[in-house]
Amino acid sequence: MSEAVSGYLPSQVSFEIARRPNETTSGLLVLVTQTAQEIGFFETLTRDLNLRMKVVRYSHQNKLATLVASLVVGCRNTLDIQTKLVPDVVAAGQFGMARFPDQSQINSFIRALGTDQVTALEKAHQQLLNKNSRAGDRANWLELPSGRRVLPLDLDQTPLVTRSTRATGVAKGHMGRKRGQVGYKKSVALLGGDVREVLWQRLEPGNTHGQEALPIVLERLAALGEALGVRAEDTLVRGDSQYGALEAVRQCQAARRHYLVKGYTPLTARKLADSLPETAVWTFRGKDSNGSSLWLTDLGEVPLSADHEPADVPPVRTRVVLLVRVGFHKRRKRGKGWRETVTEKVVSHEHYLTDLSAEELRMEEVIALYNGRETEESFFRAEQDAFGADHLRTYKGEGEAAFLWILASTVNLLRWTQARRFQGTEIERAGLTKLVTQVMQIPATIIEQAGRWIVLLPETLRLARHLVNAWIERYHQLPLPFAPDTTAPNTT
Repeated sequence: MSEAVSGYLPSQVSFEIARRPNETTSGLLVLVTQTAQEIGFFETLTRDLNLRMKVVRYSHQNKLATLVASLVVGCRNTLDIQTKLVPDVVAAGQFGMARFPDQSQINSFIRALGTDQVTALEKAHQQLLNKNSRAGDRANWLELPSGRRVLPLDLDQTPLVTRSTRATGVAKGHMGRKRGQVGYKKSVALLGGDVREVLWQRLEPGNTHGQEALPIVLERLAALGEALGVRAEDTLVRGDSQYGALEAVRQCQAARRHYLVKGYTPLTARKLADSLPETAVWTFRGKDSNGSSLWLTDLGEVPLSADHEPADVPPVRTRVVLLVRVGFHKRRKRGKGWRETVTEKVVSHEHYLTDLSAEELRMEEVIALYNGRETEESFFRAEQDAFGADHLRTYKGEGEAAFLWILASTVNLLRWTQARRFQGTEIERAGLTKLVTQVMQIPATIIEQAGRWIVLLPETLRLARHLVNAWIERYHQLPLPFAPDTTAPNTT
C-alpha cells in the first residue's frame, strides 16, 4: 500500500506567493454591494453625517463602506480588516476603491464619531427601514394558531462588559448572570416573523433598565407603521420579565399594541396562585428540560396593581396565565458530618400577561408563543459569533454607539440581500452567522465583460453549485452587476 501511494507524491514540494488576477476571497459580497447601490444605502447613511474629520485619500463614505464590508465578510474586530480586506483589491473595486483603507484609518473614523453622528445614523436607519422594510408584507408576519397574522416586535437587552477604566459612559450594573460589573447595555427592538429586521437599538449605561426604552420603541414602531400602512392593532409586542411591569403594559394598551410579556416578579405570580380557590383547574403541560412538571391555569382578565403605586391609580386589567413548576432535587442533610441526602420539593411560579383573548390564543399557546421569541436570542448570538459585537470597537461611548447603529443597518442590508438575491435558495432563510461565516466566505473570480460582471464560483463547492443552478433557473440573466456565465465550465 505504501508503494502505491508514494507513486503519486512529487519528489520535491516548493511554495511561492503569487497574485491571482480578479480573485476575491468573498465572491458573494458583490450581491451585497448591488443591493446597497439599488437602495442608496451608503448615500443615506452619510448624507447628514457632517463629520469634522480631514479627508486625504479616503472619503467618509469610503471609510463607512469599509466598515460595513468588514462586518459582512466576518471581521470580528478592526484588526481583521488588515488581513481580510486590505489584500482584497477585487472586493475594494466593488466599492469604487483601488484598495481598502488600513484598519488604523477605520479606528480613527470610529473615534471621530460623536453625538451628532449617532443621531444622524439613527435617522438614516429609520429612513432605510421606511423605504425597504419587508414588514409591510403580511406574508412575512407571524401566524397565530387562530389563523390571524400579526407583526411581532421582540424586545430585549444585552450587556456589554468592559474592564477598561477609559471607557466613557459606562456604569456598574447587573450584567447577565454577574452583578456589579462595569459596562454598557444595549436595548434592541427586532421585527420578528420572517421580517427579521432591526427596528431600533440604543447603547446605554450598565445600570439602565430595559423598560426605559419602551416609549421610544413604540414611537419608532408607529413611524414605521405609518410609512408601511401597518395598523397598531396588527402588531404584537413580546418581551421577558423586565418588560412585564404594569407601567409597560399600560404603555402598550395606550398605544393599542397587542402584547405578550412575562410578569415582572415571581412574587406576584405566587400571590396570585395562593389566592386561587382549591377548586381551580390546573392543566398539566409536561416537563421541562430539568424534569420539573409544568402546570398551567388561565385566570382570565384580572385587575393588577403595583405596591408602590398611589391608591388613586386605577389597576391594569389584563389576561393572566399562571405557570407553576414542580420539581425535586437531592441535597445533603444540613449539619456537620452528614453524608446522607434528602429529596426536596421545589415549586416556582411564573405569570404571563397578554391582551389576546382565550378564543384567539389558548392557554397552552400563550407559553408557546412567548417561547417563540427566539428572534432576539439568535440575533445576539449572531452579533457575538459573526460580528464580534461582544467587545468594544472604541472606548469612546459615542463612537461605540455610532458603530452599533452601523452594525444594525448592516444587518438589515444583509436581510434585504437575502430576500432579493437568494430568493428560492437555502440561503434565503439562513441565520446571520451562517450567512457571514460561510456564504460570504466563498471565494470567486470576477471578470468584467461586455458591461456585466461574471462571477466564477468554485465548482467543487456544493453550495456554490446549488446557488448558481437556482439563479439560472430563475433568470436567463441576473441584473447587473451579477450574472452567471452559463458558457463557462466552472459555473455549474
